[in-house]
Amino acid sequence: MSADNSSKPVLETRNLSVRYGKVEALRGTSISLRAGEIVTVIGPNGAGKSSLLNAIMGALPSEGQAQGEVLYQGQDVSHHAIELRLGKGLALVPEKRELFTTMTVEDNLVLGAYRRRKAGWSYRDGLEGIYAVFPRLKERRHQLAGTMSGGERQMVAIGRALMSDPKVLMLDEPSLGLAPRVMAEVFQVISHLRDTGVATLLIEQNSRAALKVSDYGYVLEVGDVTLEGKASELAQNPRVIEAYLGAKH
Repeated sequence: MSADNSSKPVLETRNLSVRYGKVEALRGTSISLRAGEIVTVIGPNGAGKSSLLNAIMGALPSEGQAQGEVLYQGQDVSHHAIELRLGKGLALVPEKRELFTTMTVEDNLVLGAYRRRKAGWSYRDGLEGIYAVFPRLKERRHQLAGTMSGGERQMVAIGRALMSDPKVLMLDEPSLGLAPRVMAEVFQVISHLRDTGVATLLIEQNSRAALKVSDYGYVLEVGDVTLEGKASELAQNPRVIEAYLGAKH
């Protein structure tokens, strides 16, 4: 399905700011996502992109302080613990992926279903859905996650997040360190997430690939949103081309 821009946002931030001591990493940022929509945030290193995701998830380090609102399905979850946000349907795949490398692929995936298992749901059904998206993981489900390639580890990390049946999936630099061929495969999977109805918030240094796969985009620079619009239009914006895309294609 395509993004339904007429529906209410499943996730919004309103005037969200993040500080680390005296350093202001994010200033009054407001973004929104709708079901089945892929939204990307591009910008240089140090712009506050990861701080944005961590603030939404409630996963800021102890020295980080967030102000403003995070609204999930219209409810303010700004002061909810990370476990509550996860339970409601938010999921984050961090930049470092944070897999359990001495456990099998399948065991890593099953860990992602913890919230659903508590409700009496059978994780086997979830596994079949993940294996349909990532056939390679089914082939290697008994392999230790630490022996997988970078691209395969990223697939495990995304699959583990999807096992929690999220309504909002946040991806922090999913193509980091991947070969171009594997990167293209990961972005293809991200594109297919539309079919699940999941809203995807994508942070990505590869701005060209991110805009190509997304419906809407924000440009974040030094903690401020400086541009926003349809991803296809941002990809044609001369300022975006010069700063992030190189020569116009």
